[in-house]
Amino acid sequence: MNNQEMRELKEQLGIINYKINYKTGVHLNVIEDFFAGKTEELSPKDRAKIEALLEKEKKKA
Repeated sequence: MNNQEMRELKEQLGIINYKINYKTGVHLNVIEDFFAGKTEELSPKDRAKIEALLEKEKKKA
C-alpha cells in the first residue's frame, strides 16, 4: 500500500490518529506528520503496523 492509499483509506474509514497510536504503539507525532502530509517517511516497522491496522479496520467495515 502506498502513502496516498493509506491516507485515503484512513479518511474513508474515519479513523482518528489517536486510535492508530493506541492500537499500534506508533508515536502520535509520527502518525500526525505522516497523515497530514508533512512527511512521506515511515519506518518499515511503523508502516507494517499501520497497514495491518487499516486492513483490519477495512474488513470490519
